Amino acid sequence: MGYADLVEEHVLGEEKYTFVTGVKNPRSCTILIRGPNEHTISMIKEAARDGLRAVKNVYDDKAVVPGAGSFEIACSIHLTEYCKSVEGKAKLGVEAFGEALLVIPKVIFL
Repeated sequence: MGYADLVEEHVLGEEKYTFVTGVKNPRSCTILIRGPNEHTISMIKEAARDGLRAVKNVYDDKAVVPGAGSFEIACSIHLTEYCKSVEGKAKLGVEAFGEALLVIPKVIFL
């Protein structure tokens, strides 16, 4: 076929939309956001904007800063390794602190 494999018109609610799919070298897209009320739609828009901004920042900076408890996980792993060289009561403290750090990512992902 030509530039697109399929062009279709769909009715969503009371609005008509034209969908163009299978474009060989797409340069842009449209995100269709629907919801039960304006508040939900505005929250979805904000979340989409934030996500796209994060992707753009990664692309521009060519770097990623890990989050969502990744520091705590890395620190716990480091303390587990360090614990092998510690003896006595201090070893129990290092182990306990390493385990306590894992509570943060567990809570984030619940």
